[in-house]
Amino acid sequence: MLDLIREIETDLEDGWEAASRVELQTAEHTRRAVARFTRALWITLAIMLVFNSERLVTWVNGFGVGPVQDTVVALSVAWNERMLASGFTEPSLAARGKVDELRGASWAEFELRVDSERARAREGARLLRGGLGGGPG
Repeated sequence: MLDLIREIETDLEDGWEAASRVELQTAEHTRRAVARFTRALWITLAIMLVFNSERLVTWVNGFGVGPVQDTVVALSVAWNERMLASGFTEPSLAARGKVDELRGASWAEFELRVDSERARAREGARLLRGGLGGGPG
């Protein structure tokens, strides 16, 4: 570490002040990276709360016993019940069902599905082109 400081001191004209600036820049870069990670974590938590309340309940049930943990479990169960009652869990349940269905499919079934989706896309494109007057002119 001392070699690095001496190298910085000799390479830069300002000496120790330059080393301090480098350290400050590194600290600022670290602070910004932590802030970005924290924002991403909060966004992920918000998405999980909104669209995956069932998994949230499963996750918090693994917490230990205590007054704070019991409160978190009770709140997550209440949140899940409200999400189920309002129907907000249906998109995640439908997506999870489709993924489970694809996981259980064989490669032949998967290829058949891909081919049928390609045919639907081609048919949709053909209909759009026909609607735009793509005929001979």
